[in-house]
Amino acid sequence: MTLPLRARHPIPTTEPGQLRRAVRRTAIVRVALALVLCGVLTLAFLEARSTDPRRAPLVPSGTTGMLVLDLSASVYEDAFGQTIRKLARAGERTGVVAFSDAGYELLPPGTPARELLPLLRFFNPEAASSTGALPVDPWQDFRAGTQISQGLIVAHEALIRERAESGSIVLVSDLEILPDEVIRLSEVVADLRRDGVRLRIVPLFPTPEKYARIRQIVGESSFLRESEAASPVAAPEARSLAHAVPWTFVLLGGLLVLLLALNEGLLSRLELRR
Repeated sequence: MTLPLRARHPIPTTEPGQLRRAVRRTAIVRVALALVLCGVLTLAFLEARSTDPRRAPLVPSGTTGMLVLDLSASVYEDAFGQTIRKLARAGERTGVVAFSDAGYELLPPGTPARELLPLLRFFNPEAASSTGALPVDPWQDFRAGTQISQGLIVAHEALIRERAESGSIVLVSDLEILPDEVIRLSEVVADLRRDGVRLRIVPLFPTPEKYARIRQIVGESSFLRESEAASPVAAPEARSLAHAVPWTFVLLGGLLVLLLALNEGLLSRLELRR
C-alpha cells in the first residue's frame, strides 16, 4: 500500500555524504527540465497567438488587403457573391476597388468585409424586385471595356498611400484582356512583386485561352480557384495539408508531451510500500 502524502518521510541514512552527488545531479536535471518546459510553453503560446484563427483566409494573413472587382460589361455580376460572402464570414478586412476601363476606389484598406455585403443587392438576382429586375446599377455608366491593369494600379496606390508594409490584392475578374493590355499588365504585376504585394485571382468563368494568358503573366499559384464555374473559391493553403495544419504548434505540443514524460520518468518520487 502506498503511504499517504502526509505520512511520507525521508529515508534515514547513516552516510548522507555519499548521496550529495546524486542530489546535486537530480537538482540540475530538475532545473534544466523546468527551464526547457517553460521555454517550450512560451514558444507554444507565441505560436498560438500568431496563428490566424481563420481557416485559409483569402486575404493572406499579416497583409493589408485590397479587393479589386471587374465591373466591365462582360462580367456576370452574381459571381461576386461567393467571394464577398467568404470574406465577410471570415471577418477579414479589405479595401475595395472597382474597375472597367478605369479604376475607382470604393472603400479604403482596412474596411471590415461585412461592409461589402450591402453591395450584393446590386449583383444578386435574389434581390430582384417582383418584376424580376435588379436594383438600379450605380455603375452602369461606369462600364465599358476591361483594363485589369487600371484596377491593380489603383489598388496598389491605395496600399502605398496607407503605407502598408505588406500588401495583398484579390482580383475578381473574367480575365478579359486585349493584346495591347498584355504588356501593360505584365509591367504592373512586376511592380507589385517588386513592392512585395501578393496577387491572388478569382477567375469568373474565363475561356481557356484567357485563363492561360493570365496564368503566363502571374503564375498558377495566384489563382484561388480553377477556371470551371463549379470550382469553389479557396486560398492555396486550403488545398494543401502542409499549409492547413499548424505544424509548428503540433511539433511544440509533441515536444511538450515528451518533456513531461521525461520528467515523470527521471524525477518521479520513490514510493515505499508497507
